[in-house]
Amino acid sequence: MNFFEETMKNIPMLDNMNLHIVDYSKNKLVVRMPFAGNQNHVGIVYAGAIFSLAEFPFGALSVYRFGSDEIVPIVGDVAVRYFAPAKSDLTVSIEVSDQEWDEIERETKSNGKFKVVREVDVKDGTGKIVATLKATYFMLHVKH
Repeated sequence: MNFFEETMKNIPMLDNMNLHIVDYSKNKLVVRMPFAGNQNHVGIVYAGAIFSLAEFPFGALSVYRFGSDEIVPIVGDVAVRYFAPAKSDLTVSIEVSDQEWDEIERETKSNGKFKVVREVDVKDGTGKIVATLKATYFMLHVKH
């Protein structure tokens, strides 16, 4: 079990969504959510499932990169734009460059916190964008 699978196991809601790690590295995370089990009362993907699929990858990738002893990601604001009903498995992909990680680490450690804004596209099985999440994370420097 890799770090991300372990993380999802420890968050019951994510575990219940049956998410699958498609690909990962220190700078990238690709996650797929099955349609089965994530529908709402009208047979399309539940909006809350789409939110959770799109929100968690940046935080998880941050903890993978930094651990949780010094720098902790906290969500401060989220806006989701839903473009089309989703009726298939969904995928999100997030990438953060080494330069971005270096800036996040430097600014967080020197200022105690750092604001990071990320946009994540949620795509269906054909590659069509069905939703976009824009999230503001506050990277907090944990002092021991």
